[in-house]
Amino acid sequence: MQKKGGSTWARRALLLGIFWAVEHLPLPGASLPQRLPRATGNGTQCVISPSSEFPEGFFTKQERMDGGIIIYFLIILYMFLAVSVVCDEYFLPSLEIISESLGLSQDVAGATFMAAGSSAPELVTAFLGVFITKGDIGISTILGSAIYNLLGICAACGLLSNVVSTLSCWPLFRDCAAYAISVAAIFGIIFDNQVYWYEGTLLLLIYGLYVLVLCFDNKINQYIVKKCSSCCTCLAKAMEERTEQQPLMGWEEEGQPFSRRQSRTDSGIFHEDSGYSQLSISLHGLSQGSEDPPSVFSMPEADVKRIFWVLSLPIITLLFLTTPDCRRKFWRNYFMITFLMSALWISAFTYILVWMVTITGETLEIPDTVMGLTLLAAGTSIPDTVASVLVARKGQGDMAMSNIVGSNVFDMLCLGVPWFIKTVFINPLTPVEVNSRGLTYITISLNISIIFLFLAIHFNGWKLDRKLGVVCLVLYLGLAILSVLYELGIIGNNKIDPNSNEHKWQK
Repeated sequence: MQKKGGSTWARRALLLGIFWAVEHLPLPGASLPQRLPRATGNGTQCVISPSSEFPEGFFTKQERMDGGIIIYFLIILYMFLAVSVVCDEYFLPSLEIISESLGLSQDVAGATFMAAGSSAPELVTAFLGVFITKGDIGISTILGSAIYNLLGICAACGLLSNVVSTLSCWPLFRDCAAYAISVAAIFGIIFDNQVYWYEGTLLLLIYGLYVLVLCFDNKINQYIVKKCSSCCTCLAKAMEERTEQQPLMGWEEEGQPFSRRQSRTDSGIFHEDSGYSQLSISLHGLSQGSEDPPSVFSMPEADVKRIFWVLSLPIITLLFLTTPDCRRKFWRNYFMITFLMSALWISAFTYILVWMVTITGETLEIPDTVMGLTLLAAGTSIPDTVASVLVARKGQGDMAMSNIVGSNVFDMLCLGVPWFIKTVFINPLTPVEVNSRGLTYITISLNISIIFLFLAIHFNGWKLDRKLGVVCLVLYLGLAILSVLYELGIIGNNKIDPNSNEHKWQK
């Protein structure tokens, strides 16, 4: 009873702490736009430190240098675990029921609901950026996050998955084309350093058109394959695979639906994977006639997994008290609440993670530009990374790739919505001032990433495996290094005059 009481007080304290953080602290993306200096006209503008938008933390800088930084590293690792648990136990199951209810295929579900849910932090912070910080989007945020989403997450899916997933040509072509159009639109919109109301509206229309294409995905796919299959063998093959695809249930043997072992988590953190190699969406055993999964409080048998289970128990309890488990019959009809609550918790955990990463980078004296292009880019994309890796480990390659590219397309909506609100409702007819420094470099890098990703998958036999993961990782590191060199003024026309924590860019 004493142990139970202690656990109750611990989870209450954690719940109150996170709720306080969500209510009173600025989210990370609100500070991201101001992490880089702006070059406006012939003038210069000083950098605002990334940590200036965050609380000071538990220790002073000297205390962190004396060993307190270890606490921050532990919190970062714990937030990784928290995001993994909420994605695997609540976010993905709710997504799968939504897909079942709407009859969506893997790739469409990944490009829409999965991309929207895992990109919730970007959307929330973009809104706060309009109403609170009123900052613009810098090259570090755009370039770092976009390239990481395309190449970094793809590398993680290939390297961290034991399952070789077969990819379809049409979904990847569709999403890459949509993203290329979005990048071109961004190029045209911020070319003159100003965003007008009709330009924000244009981004919303582009995303709306993308969703419309997804709504008629099957018909459009059939038409394009019929017209182009004679000159493109991969499209013909994709059509055959798509015709035979079961969008929601996998089949272990002919006429027999497979039955996944209902483990504590499907990501393999606590229990072994069920051993299948190819499948469609599993629904976590969520068919109407299935039994409820085991309790989230049931302890696994293996010793190592027990350690992870004990460490994650506060997270498990917190989610159990605040989010309905739609895998259970009683809560199945509340799957939209599960989806929204899990997206909220993903945003909260991501905030804490990026906060800790920012303070850690400042303590280790990592330049702000390097932080924006590497650690912060990866930190803000952790939900996309975790969700994509989890579905890739289940053999759902199309869903993983559609989430990778679709989340970037969704980020265009994250830019369009606050720009539209600011130019139409807050300051009508007044353009938003943005920073277009390095715009050409951004566009070239993103287009290289899109084209390379598509060609790499094509020459790899339309397989998501470790070979593709290694190639994407090498290219990502190469582009990240070039981006850092550009930001630091080593290459290109941008020069930096370092002055303690403040830098001035000279144009």
